[in-house]
Amino acid sequence: MNLARSARSRLARVRIAAILPFTLLVVSCGRNSETQAAPRGPAPTTIRLDHLQHLGLNAVVKGRPVRVVSLYAEAPDYRPTGSPARDGFEGIASLDDAARAAVVYLREYEATGDLRDRNEAVRLLDFVVAMEQGDGEFVNFIDSAGRLNRTAPSSRKSMSYWAARSIWALGEAVRVLGPQDSTVTSMRPVLGRAVARMGREIDAGRLIGGSTTATSEALLGLLALDRAENSPRGYLSLGQTTADLLAATSAGTMSTAPWGAHVDGRGAAWHAWGARSTEALATAGDLIDPKYLSSARKEADGMWGRFLLAGGIPSAVSPDGAATWYPQIAYGVGPIVEGYLALADATGERRYAVFAGLAASWLLGANAANVSMYDEKTGLTFDGIDGPSPIHVNRNSGAESTIEALLALQRVNSNPDAAEYLHYRPVGAQSMSLANVPEQREYAGPGGKKLVLRRGDSGVEIAEVGQAAAAPIVLTYWPAANPPETRLANRLATQWNVENPNVQVRVQPLPAGRSSEEVLLAAIVAKATPDVSSNVSSALLSRLVRAGGVVRLDNRVATSARLRERTSTAMLASLRLPDSGIYAFPWKTNPMMLMYNVDLFKAAGIGPPRNQTELAQAWHKLTRDTDGDGRVDHWAMWATLKTMWFERFYDFYPLYLASSGGVTIVDNGKIVFDNDAAVKALEVLRRGFAEGVLPRSNFALGRDPFADGTVAMKIIGPWFLKELNDIKSPGLHYDVAPIPGADGTNPANSYAFADLRSIAIFSTTKHPDEAARFVAYLTSPAADRMLIEEASQLPYRRGLASDSRFTASLAKWPTLSTYAKYVERTRDLDLDPDVVEIFDLLSEAYEESAIYQTSSVKDALAKAAREATNIVNAR
Repeated sequence: MNLARSARSRLARVRIAAILPFTLLVVSCGRNSETQAAPRGPAPTTIRLDHLQHLGLNAVVKGRPVRVVSLYAEAPDYRPTGSPARDGFEGIASLDDAARAAVVYLREYEATGDLRDRNEAVRLLDFVVAMEQGDGEFVNFIDSAGRLNRTAPSSRKSMSYWAARSIWALGEAVRVLGPQDSTVTSMRPVLGRAVARMGREIDAGRLIGGSTTATSEALLGLLALDRAENSPRGYLSLGQTTADLLAATSAGTMSTAPWGAHVDGRGAAWHAWGARSTEALATAGDLIDPKYLSSARKEADGMWGRFLLAGGIPSAVSPDGAATWYPQIAYGVGPIVEGYLALADATGERRYAVFAGLAASWLLGANAANVSMYDEKTGLTFDGIDGPSPIHVNRNSGAESTIEALLALQRVNSNPDAAEYLHYRPVGAQSMSLANVPEQREYAGPGGKKLVLRRGDSGVEIAEVGQAAAAPIVLTYWPAANPPETRLANRLATQWNVENPNVQVRVQPLPAGRSSEEVLLAAIVAKATPDVSSNVSSALLSRLVRAGGVVRLDNRVATSARLRERTSTAMLASLRLPDSGIYAFPWKTNPMMLMYNVDLFKAAGIGPPRNQTELAQAWHKLTRDTDGDGRVDHWAMWATLKTMWFERFYDFYPLYLASSGGVTIVDNGKIVFDNDAAVKALEVLRRGFAEGVLPRSNFALGRDPFADGTVAMKIIGPWFLKELNDIKSPGLHYDVAPIPGADGTNPANSYAFADLRSIAIFSTTKHPDEAARFVAYLTSPAADRMLIEEASQLPYRRGLASDSRFTASLAKWPTLSTYAKYVERTRDLDLDPDVVEIFDLLSEAYEESAIYQTSSVKDALAKAAREATNIVNAR
């Protein structure tokens, strides 16, 4: 027991060392230091679906209960109404609107995980299915009794706009809900018939409905299917033929009207309403063939660039370039916004995202009426602006305007660069001639910021950004000091500095210290914190927040947009503080799994253990005396004797989370670990030590015992993959499996330990919004690919394992794709200011009950729970 007493003595010294810096921190910083940060810019735009929900109606079509969207809602009471006499009383609701509304709800479900959005999407998709006529063609309108309008030209059975939008919605359903989802499976026959009917139209060389709009939207559906399924049913081939047909509709050149516009036929005018050719072709360029990007760029750089220089978006452009400026509606603005963002995604060029934000600003008041067309409180969008003399806002709010505004703003709110420019306004009078636009146009932003666009050889370029006569801002960034992360930080900062001359970043790896936590705490006490640091653990975060040491991030435009693009509501739930704020950006995760030596397991005749009984049995089969000296020299697994609080990340805590059903250690200030899952985790470790199949000694520093075959398995995260690669053990064959839970645990209730690391902006920064932009840059898809490829670490990103953008990067490292499947099946440390001390108590329980067996597991856990409760109650 001398060893145990020595360990506890060291533990006591560590605890004192951990508490002292925090005492100094509270004294020096106070609780409200976050308010010392520079004033925040405009708040992130709120996406609200209330008005769209208000427009929703229940209906019964062909005996099937469905959900539809009312065509119109007139001010001031916005009571849902159907088609008026001027339109021939087409009906109460259309497939045109319902299919697009389904896309809105699917996107919102993807971003938030809110089942209400999923349910609304599914019910709208039920309407889509009900309107298909058994041969891949669709009818558009129904009346209030659910009867189909089969006679109106805008409704009759055909492969036209409403069919194309049905393909789009069904394709998005496959992508968002997954190919194996039961709802998707039930809709497969309709989707298959619709795609086959589309194929006959495209193979005949005909645009769907004679329209680039309809053809583009059907192509978007095919591309969504490709993302979800890698085109097992030949969707990619049809997508390529469709993209070829669409690209051939481009008219004019960069210098001659209509400047690359995609039009319905020779001599036809371009119309802004539903102008999704650029979005579809840019996406096809990303997924099928880069050649389609040139056609997408041509319209965006040629014609749309003239819109930006003119200071407005027309509703139509004739073949000779003459512009018709009114009426202006969301249906004519939203597709341009989404087209720019698709180009930004496909090319990686930031300017397109900036242009998307400028175009979308029409929805928030950058228009001739100076009226915000979109209401952030309800999601209501006015039906348009008539003009030019007089300028009149149509304050009705029907389905199409509401849906198109939401589609655009959902995309903008998921792109930090676009979101930043959503509140900019063109300066000076609008140019009414597209042929004679000015060479440059200034846009004014909040807080005196400005942006200058200038005509260039390849279209519109960003000539100037920032504030007049302002010296460059310098941000200090502290990454972790380990070589892979330092190299990554330097690469990203170098790229940032080239792209952002007005905001320069200086990289300084975290100063040497015993741990990142101690270094950052000491820096706060000394008022020497950086602007940004990217190695903040959850153990440290709640302490920093309690002291007011970090800036809230979910209410800043750039970081809010990146959180929406990267995570879901469920992924953020455990990371919110009591005020519901996110105070550090969840950057990377290392889900702990059981790594095992494939050859040793095979020789022992076993597979990876599926529960903790099988784990204990595997320990016996893999523990061996290979040289016959009577002493074990090869072990199944190593559970360290070290009792530092973080050592439990590699034994007790992963085993506990595998059985706890997601229950962690502390819940709202209440200790919750004294439970059966904790008992089972310590019991299996106690059994291993008692039966001599877990070593009672620590391995010497140096070569990793798993890498040299001394140990057959270990609990470890994906960061170890790079270490194994650097060690270069050519004879080592390994794989990973989930941590085994207690016997009888449902795998659906099993979680991995996340070992999450976050990025924080410290409240001493003078430039929190610029720092937030940099954090958004560090967590972009491009930066995430670099993180995977250079450090074998996983971004905390939804759908990572199935996201085609990261497939090649994940494949660089053995087993990393398996690790990626668990990114959203993790639990981290609780955001509790005393979590370190609580883990110290768990380490004592581990030492007493498992290693040395001086007390029973239940007694040790009960004691730790009592002491932990005293700690939290003393706050």
